[in-house]
Amino acid sequence: MPDIGPVVLLVLGVVAVNGLAGRIRVPAPILLVIVGVAVSFVPGMPAVQVDPELVLTVLIPPLLYAAATESSVVAIRTMLRSIFQLAVGMVLVTAFAVATVLYLLVPGIPFAAGLALGAIVAPPDAVAAVAVARRAGLPRRVVTVLEGESLFNDATSLVLLRVALVGLAVGSMSWGDAVLEFGWATAGGLLIGGAVGWLLSWGRRLSGSALATTAVSLVAPFVAYQLGERAEASGVLAVVTTGLVLGFRAPYDLAPEVRLTLRATWSTIQYVLEGTVFALIGLQLWAIVTAPDIGRRPVVLISGAVLLTVILIRPLWIFLLNGLARLLRRSGAFADWRPLAAVSWAGMRGVVSLAAAQTLPLDTPYRPLLLTCTIVVILGTLVVQGLSLPRVIRWLHFPGDPAAEIDAERMAARDEANRAIADAVESDIARRQLPEDQARRMRLWVETRDWRRLAERRSTTIDETGRVLGGMADWNREMMRIERDVFVQLRNSGRLSEEVMREVEYGLDLEEALLDQRTEAMSGHLDQLRGQSDDDPNGASPT
Repeated sequence: MPDIGPVVLLVLGVVAVNGLAGRIRVPAPILLVIVGVAVSFVPGMPAVQVDPELVLTVLIPPLLYAAATESSVVAIRTMLRSIFQLAVGMVLVTAFAVATVLYLLVPGIPFAAGLALGAIVAPPDAVAAVAVARRAGLPRRVVTVLEGESLFNDATSLVLLRVALVGLAVGSMSWGDAVLEFGWATAGGLLIGGAVGWLLSWGRRLSGSALATTAVSLVAPFVAYQLGERAEASGVLAVVTTGLVLGFRAPYDLAPEVRLTLRATWSTIQYVLEGTVFALIGLQLWAIVTAPDIGRRPVVLISGAVLLTVILIRPLWIFLLNGLARLLRRSGAFADWRPLAAVSWAGMRGVVSLAAAQTLPLDTPYRPLLLTCTIVVILGTLVVQGLSLPRVIRWLHFPGDPAAEIDAERMAARDEANRAIADAVESDIARRQLPEDQARRMRLWVETRDWRRLAERRSTTIDETGRVLGGMADWNREMMRIERDVFVQLRNSGRLSEEVMREVEYGLDLEEALLDQRTEAMSGHLDQLRGQSDDDPNGASPT
C-alpha cells in the first residue's frame, strides 16, 4: 500500500504556512521556501527527492492552465509587445548573457553548456511576483505584463534548453537547426493548444454537465501538454494556449452553475499546487547543495557572477527597449519609469528552474557547477528580490488607487447594464401594452436592482442611501434565512429528500453570495463617494 502520509503532511503544511503568511504579512511563496529549508534540517527528516519530470509534466501544466484560464486575452493582446519582449526576448538575452559570462569565466566549458544554464535560470517565476504586486497596489497594466510573461516564458526557456542539450550531444551548436526547432516549437504549441481549446470548447457546449465539464478540465492541461510534446513542439505553450481559449470562451460555453463549479475546483487546485511547488524548492535545496558532487569546487565567484548577470540584465533590457520605443514613438511604451522599475525587480526564479536543472544528463560537462549556479540564482533572487519587492513597490509611490479604479470600472459596467435593462423593460411594457399595475411592479424591480437610481429618485444623502440599501440587504438575508430554516425543518421531518434539499440550498447559496457581492461593491462605492464629498463640501448627493 503506497504511503500517502508525506503528501498529506505537505498539503497541511502548505495550508498552515499560507495562513501564517497572511497574518505576518510575508509573501506566502517566500515563507514556504524558508519553512521548507528549515524543515529539511529537522533531525530524522528524510531527504526529499522529487523527480524533475514529475514537476515538469504533472505540477507545471495544471498551474499554467489555471493561470491562463483566469488571464485576459484582451489585456494580453493589448500588451502583447511588452509581453513578447519579456517572455521571449528577455529569456533569450538572459540565456546568452549567462552563457557568455560562464564561457569567459570557466576555461574549456562548451558554450552549449553555458547556454543550457542560461535557459534554466532565465525565466522568472511570476507566481510570487504577481501575488505581491496585486497586494501592494501595482497598476493593473503592469500586473498584466507580469502575468503574460509568466504564461509564456517557461515555454521559451524549455525549448531553448532542449536546443542547448542537442548542441551538447552533437558537440557543436547548429544555429540554423536551432532556429527551425525553436520556430516549430512555438508555432506547433500555438496550433496544438488552439486546436485542443477549440475542441474542448465545442465539447463542453454539447455536454452542459457541471461534473462532466469539470472532469474534462482536470485532464485538459495534460492532454494539451502530451500532444505538444509528442509533436516535438512546446507542450507548455500548448497548455497556455488551451487555457486562454477556454477562459475566453467560458461566458459563451458554460452555464452559471458550471462556471461556479469550475472556479471552486480550480481555485483549490491552484492554491495547493502553488504552495506545493515552493515548499518543494525549500525541502530540496539543502540536499542538492550538500550532495557529494556539489560545492567541492571554488564556485563562489562564478555563481555570484551568474546571479549578478541575471539580476542586472533584466532592468537593462527593459529600460533599453522602452527607451527605443519612446524614441520611435511606438504605442505601448511606458512614459513613467516606475512601472519599468517594478517589473525589473520582479525577477524571482522558482521551481521551473530547479526542475529544469535536474533534468540535465549526468554526463553534461560541468554539471555540478551548473546545478550550484542554479541554486544560487534561485535563493539569491527569492531572498534579495522576493522579500524586498513589496517595499520597492511602496517606495515607488504609484499614482492613483488600483482598488478605486477597479471599483469605478465595476460600477460603470453595472450602470450601463442597468440602463440596458431599464430600456428593455420599457420596450417590453410598450410592446405588450401591460397594465399600469404590472408596469409599476416591473419598474420597481428595475429601481431596486439599480441602487444608484433608487438613491437619485429618493434624493437621499450618501449615508441615508447606505442605510436604506443596507436595510434592504439585511431584509433579503432574513427572508432567505427563513426559507432555509423551512427547508431544513422539512428535511429533518422526512418530508423533503436530501437530494432536493441540496438542490434548493444550492440556489439559496448562489442568491446569498450574489447579494453579498453586490452589497460589498455598493459599500465600497459609497465609501469612495463619501471621500469625494468630504473633499467637495457641495457634494452631498450620492451621484
